Amino acid sequence: MLIKYGVDINNLDIVSNIERITNLIFKLLPTREEGNDWKTPLANLIVEVSGMSNLIEDHSDLFSLLCKMEGLLTLTKEDDFPLFRKNIFECLMLCNNLKKVIEDEWIR
Repeated sequence: MLIKYGVDINNLDIVSNIERITNLIFKLLPTREEGNDWKTPLANLIVEVSGMSNLIEDHSDLFSLLCKMEGLLTLTKEDDFPLFRKNIFECLMLCNNLKKVIEDEWIR
């Protein structure tokens, strides 16, 4: 895939990076359940996904993912955990959608 700077990045590398991000998003659930700092890893993920969205054009799932992840930062109360969990799984779905789009582009 040709990125913003005119560099051709192997789609397999992009898919691997999305899988890594997916795993990190999933790890937010047990991190929060165990009472550990989940906001810092989430903020780091937001920065990384934001950077990816600047490099890869025309992927609306990246924008949706960023919106959901930013919203997760607002779900800080204990009562918010079910909504937090629901949105984590929606983020994972968006990552899988994005991965499928990249894989489909690779096949073409």
